Amino acid sequence: MSTVSNVLNRPERVSADTADRVRRAVARLDYVPHPGAAGLRKGRTSAIGLVLPDVANSFYSRIARGAADAAYEHGYSLVLCHSGDDPAREQGYLTMLVEQRAVGVVVVPLSAEPQRLARLRERGIPLVLADRAMPMQEGCSISVDDVAGGRLAVQHLLDCGARRILVVNGAPAIRQCADRYQGARQAGRGRREVDLAQVVAPDMTVARGREIARGLTELPDGVFCTNDFLAAGLCRGLSERDPGLRVPDDVQVVGYGDLDVASFAGTPLTTVRQPVEELGRAAVEVLLDEIEAQAEHAHETRVFAPRLVVRESSRGPSPDPARTVG
Repeated sequence: MSTVSNVLNRPERVSADTADRVRRAVARLDYVPHPGAAGLRKGRTSAIGLVLPDVANSFYSRIARGAADAAYEHGYSLVLCHSGDDPAREQGYLTMLVEQRAVGVVVVPLSAEPQRLARLRERGIPLVLADRAMPMQEGCSISVDDVAGGRLAVQHLLDCGARRILVVNGAPAIRQCADRYQGARQAGRGRREVDLAQVVAPDMTVARGREIARGLTELPDGVFCTNDFLAAGLCRGLSERDPGLRVPDDVQVVGYGDLDVASFAGTPLTTVRQPVEELGRAAVEVLLDEIEAQAEHAHETRVFAPRLVVRESSRGPSPDPARTVG
């Protein structure tokens, strides 16, 4: 096999006759060199790890799609790891990726305890956090400005005449949820006529949004749900609690994410669009810069701006699926 390897990789080390015989044999056997073996000799492979908390969630699958496209375009493969947002499992995957000599890892953590993120960075492998902003001195990160997104959502409800606004949010420990609520409060700040309340959902699912709508004791005239699953469920729950209720005539609803469910919901959702595929693509590109530039690489914190997409669940000036504001 050393002769074959020399012919394929270092032909100057073998005679022309030997090289010719080996090439004929390679063609006859349809032999394909194993890049993984070559990577092991060099001390690394051409694989990038992507650690996601929930591969079934369309938000994370779209991050994966953007990351896979970028990896493929640069000649790398992508190893998908489903952490279930379990820190121990997350660490286990990182250990495996280090042992398999992956060139680097993109991690999408749901929770953001500083100690947990610090442990991720102690593995001795280039690592980029996606959907999470971090101080530049600690490494590279790619995120969306969720404070601006929450502000966009509630400002739109205010512009459409809503004054009793309910924010249906996820757990405050989730950084994105805390940021979206902060933006919501900023939009209502200083306006005495605005009543802004919050309900925290144990999980951010369609079923939970439906349950919250059916359990409301007083109806707001505007609701901002911090993801589209909650918003779709809430719209359905409102119609179930009172068939006479209409969205947006009685209650206006704004979601977050512009996931597929936003377009396919019974009432197409006004929502805050995140550039999800771009998150995955940018994370891989920044990671590859760190891998390939090495000492010349400078850490960066890249933050994308969200945009408002106005559809039929709010009384916007033009409920057109193509209309965006941002």
